[in-house]
Amino acid sequence: MTKVYHGSCLCRAIQYTITGEPFTFYVCHCVNCRKSSGSAFLSNGFFKKEQVKVTKGSDHIRVYHDMDTKSGAPLLRSFCPTCSASLFIGNNKNTLTIVSLGTLDDEVDWVPRGESFTHSRRNDFASEVPGNTSNAFSAK
Repeated sequence: MTKVYHGSCLCRAIQYTITGEPFTFYVCHCVNCRKSSGSAFLSNGFFKKEQVKVTKGSDHIRVYHDMDTKSGAPLLRSFCPTCSASLFIGNNKNTLTIVSLGTLDDEVDWVPRGESFTHSRRNDFASEVPGNTSNAFSAK
């Protein structure tokens, strides 16, 4: 049976479910993810669009069109306007949903497969992910 996970924003106005496991999981150190999370990095779980369903508060979600990306393609950053929690990242192709995994209510045993934008890592307080063998999207 496929496991269902639950998540929400800080004020719980927006709630969602994820069916199944992420097809990948990366810790992103890009400046935009750091700023949107208010932290040294953002833990991003990548899911097929149909795996993620907003179960409460879909009309409450606001979207910031992040045009300042390395690829030049805009990212759609979904967040709660009440508590400011960063929830999802999507793109104009609408084929996948990236979930900010800090918003999960359930415990998971997922391990990051790597890090992205490691050249932007805040080395003063964010060390490399143990066992990291991939530096996806890293400028070299």
